[in-house]
This record gives sequence, C-alpha cells and structure tokens, in this order.
Amino acid sequence: MKQKIKKLLFFTAVVLLCFSKNIMAQPNNPVIVDSIFSKGLNEYRNYRVVLPIDYDSNSNKKHDVIYVLDGETVVNVVSPIHRIASDWTLTNRCIIVGIDNKFVDGVVMRNRDLLPTHMKRSSSSGKADNYLAFIKDELMLHIDKTYSTSKNNTLIGHSHGGTFTIYSMLKEPNLFNAYIAIDPSLWWDNGYVTKLLKETLPNLENLNAKLFISGRKGKPYREMGIYDIDNILEVNPPKKLKWKSIAYENETHITIILKTVYDGLKFLYSD
Repeated sequence: MKQKIKKLLFFTAVVLLCFSKNIMAQPNNPVIVDSIFSKGLNEYRNYRVVLPIDYDSNSNKKHDVIYVLDGETVVNVVSPIHRIASDWTLTNRCIIVGIDNKFVDGVVMRNRDLLPTHMKRSSSSGKADNYLAFIKDELMLHIDKTYSTSKNNTLIGHSHGGTFTIYSMLKEPNLFNAYIAIDPSLWWDNGYVTKLLKETLPNLENLNAKLFISGRKGKPYREMGIYDIDNILEVNPPKKLKWKSIAYENETHITIILKTVYDGLKFLYSD
C-alpha cells in the first residue's frame, strides 16, 4: 500500500513540476455547483460545471462538452488533466459537466442510477434507463440552453459509471460522440452489458463514435469483464466506431482514473 501511495504522489509531483509554469500563468478554473429538478426522477439533482479558460458568454464560439459521472469526485481528476491536455492542444477546450451521483436526500444512488438491471445484492439497482432519460431529456437540454455548446458530447464513467457509459452507447447511440469507460464493472448481472453489446452490435452499423476502455492488466482484466468485451469488438465492430482498450500495469481500481482520462482524451481528439 505504501508503495502505491508513493507512486501516486510521485506521479502527481511530476505532473505539477512539468506543467506548473504553464498552469500558473493562467487563471484557475472555478467549479460552478448547481442543481436541476428532474421531473422524470422526481428529485433535485446536483451537477457541477467547469468552464474552459477561454469561455466567453458573449462570444459565438462553441465548446464541446465532457459529461462526467460521479461528478462530485471524478471531476476533480478530469478537470486538471483536461486543463493540461488542452493547454498543450492535445484536446479542444471543453466545458466539463460533472453529474453528482453519491447522494440524493442523504441516500447513495449510484447503484440505482448507473446499473441497468436489478440484483438482490443491491436493492436499489436497475434504474439506469430512468437516469439516461434524465441526462438526455433534461440535463443536456439545460446545459445546451445555458452555455455555448457545440453539441459534440463525451461521456466519462468509472466502475459502475463505466458500465453505464457503455450501456448508454448501446441504448442511445446518437446521444454522445465519444465514450471513456474506466475499469467498467462489466461483471454485473453475469455480464449483462457485454451480452447486450453482442446482441446490439449488428444494428449499430452507423454508430459514428469513439470508445476508449481501460482495465487493469492480468486477473482483474478478466474479472471485470473487459476481456470479453474486447473479443466481441474485435470480431465485428461497427465500421464507423473507432475504439481502443488498454490494460494498465501496476494500477488500482482508483489510480487507473488518472492514466485513463489523459490517454482517453488524447485518443478521442486524435485523427
């Protein structure tokens, strides 16, 4: 454990040392925390926005939007990595929207919102369709009305959020242009999403998107179900889908977020 902590601290220190001059010369990106009442979910849902440094509400310039699941925590990783990548023109300067998932009225709602099927091990699980409808019909419309967006949208999710990310691609293939699934828990319900992918792929010939999937090398890559989904995509991927998967060495389920966000954004904005 100590070695893993030292490695994480070293990685963070190197990033800060390499790019501190560039970042310190720029103003900080404030996090705007807000909420929206969802008629579909019948509850208020918090979200947070980080605007790009060149954002000007009076300008006609449009910005791509990166939607981040588990926004209350994962945005804190995505935002600085995106800042570095965009400062060095590896990506566009994007609007980042973090969708909070941890608590609704004091109750953890991750399993309810992010998992597509119900299992007894989690009494609240299985309402991913409702959550996807909220994102599509309420939140994204609200963001597009409030900010100057290009309608080029990316979805990033980790663990159950990664499972939801791939699920959303299959259920609403025109909603997002790009997807980053970080160590997705595809084992859920005996590989439900993987089976759905196999069934759905033949009907997604016109899926024009990019998909980046990460996992941990070795046993976790199989246990999380990523190995199986790799095999399916390799056999018969949609012609217009550009996808890539990486199995990282010596990473945990949490530290993998760092590398995946950076590599994923580079992949999405590469030719």
